[in-house]
Amino acid sequence: MRNRNFSKRFWIVSSLVFLAASAGWGKELTSTNAITPVDYELRLGTERIRFNPGSKADLQRLAIQMGALLENAPKKNDRSRLRTFAKKYRRGLQQIQRLAEAAAVGSEADETHRPVDLLLEVVAAVNNNQRSPVPEHIDAIQSPWVVYKQMHHPMARGHTPAVNLAAGTVSDLSRLDPQPSTFWEPRENIPNRDIYAGFGRTNWLRLEDELCDYSAAKESFGTNPGFEVECRGLRIKLKFAEVSSEPFVARIFSVLGYHVDATDHAARANVRYDRRLLQEFNSRQEMKTRFTAFGFLPAYVLKVQRRYDPFDYIAGAVLRDGRQWSGQELRSQLFHDPRRRHPEAEAANFRTDIESQIDHLVTVPANVQVKDPEVKSIGPWDFGQLDHANRRELRGAGLLAAWLGWFDTRADNTRLRIVRRGGQVELLHYFSDLGGGLGRTTGLLFWKGERPNDFPWTFTRPAARAGKDPSKAALKIEGYKPMAATPAFAAMTRDDARWMARLIGQITEDQIVQALIASGYDSAEVRLYAEKLLSRRDRMVIDLGLSEEILLLRPAGFDRKFSYDPVADGPMSTGSVRSRVTGTRIVEGKLVSGAVNVKR
Repeated sequence: MRNRNFSKRFWIVSSLVFLAASAGWGKELTSTNAITPVDYELRLGTERIRFNPGSKADLQRLAIQMGALLENAPKKNDRSRLRTFAKKYRRGLQQIQRLAEAAAVGSEADETHRPVDLLLEVVAAVNNNQRSPVPEHIDAIQSPWVVYKQMHHPMARGHTPAVNLAAGTVSDLSRLDPQPSTFWEPRENIPNRDIYAGFGRTNWLRLEDELCDYSAAKESFGTNPGFEVECRGLRIKLKFAEVSSEPFVARIFSVLGYHVDATDHAARANVRYDRRLLQEFNSRQEMKTRFTAFGFLPAYVLKVQRRYDPFDYIAGAVLRDGRQWSGQELRSQLFHDPRRRHPEAEAANFRTDIESQIDHLVTVPANVQVKDPEVKSIGPWDFGQLDHANRRELRGAGLLAAWLGWFDTRADNTRLRIVRRGGQVELLHYFSDLGGGLGRTTGLLFWKGERPNDFPWTFTRPAARAGKDPSKAALKIEGYKPMAATPAFAAMTRDDARWMARLIGQITEDQIVQALIASGYDSAEVRLYAEKLLSRRDRMVIDLGLSEEILLLRPAGFDRKFSYDPVADGPMSTGSVRSRVTGTRIVEGKLVSGAVNVKR
């Protein structure tokens, strides 16, 4: 048992160190907004296409090259060529051709500026799509540097203004919005927006009330298990992780103007029985790193992808005659030899007589995203590429992330997407995975989302003032560190933070409670999270010198030792929205079940 526990700890720590090593993922493509005479490189497998975005001749040549590649690209079902020509790459090449043609025909520099900016974004996304989310090789001599980098993910160290501020005559730069962009758009009337349904909707599909069909396995690099189902003609992604924190964080990012996937909590999903669900449960793309000594002596191969037991995510099975089995009862009945480590791996091990009796499976709670057929991905974008670290909306996102405790800022959690609306094509930058929040937000290797007792009451502190001008005082963020080095967060200035604080300050207490209830938290969790988020908000407002401008929601301060029993005190509610009551309660500021602390 001791060796098994050591092996488990080693796997966890090694995997996190391994992820830390990928913090520098995708930084070779850099520029400012200005068109520069610097060559850029588009990578397509082993082929390299270099071009100068300031040269019309190069842009014309690039458009012709993309046309030739698309003409000779294999068809959708042709798997004989490299994955360079998968659907997402084809989309990328089409956009590069379109934008290069548009930029090449402009007669003035300002006419080509917008197409060139978007062209470079697409080139970066196509290149990023060909990278492994984790390094393929680490040598022992690199390990100290890996650990050092992991300990230094700075926040709010910027001194220069953002480059994309809207025109204005005010002396306080923190009052200027960024110019319109593909990353963020201003939201009107934030305090009155519906944040319960969220994402501009008035309601959403309640998966608990539907019977879905298994559609496809999860085949991405993501480390968490999941799969896709079809229901009412919709394609729906289920992920069995961050089932409440991601729906909440996504709602907050969305209401403040960022592009995100509409994400909801489902207490369960009902899926018609299909053995593929079990057999394909671990179809995610493999991620591994080869560790060596002195550059060539093999030491260890770390496989980051864990193999999950699908029965851990099946709450039960409903038989055609109405009987119900638990997930473990299903496992014991379904196979000739259920004692194998992965009995679903062998087709001959299934008992077809039992399969014929199963109507549908019921899953454990899930994180749910309905796929929009009009939105297609090209590839990831990175916080440190191009001009991203100098953009106000991405710098300000650092303060928002810190407030919510969203730490998983790795570039493979972002996507550049093609959005088709009314016959028009638009490119937008999405935060595609906002899981990893509302929990432990600091430490060398031990981030953990959805931990209400570990979520700190504050995340800022008063800064040492710079001379006699308080507006020059640096911002101090404590108790929060992103998992990966995030250049835009590091470049955040006090002005960028104050700009974001004014947006956060428009979110009401009722909206926070609505979003927590919609995300599946029970009454005790809603109460504790709401108090902590409001405490973090008020402290942030004070530390940024905005307390005379933004109303404090608890001017008398917060009681960190409060107690709350939903059974005796009533459930958390706002308007017609009410949270569920379970066995959890709050005792002296801690979430407990009986006498045991609950750690979600």
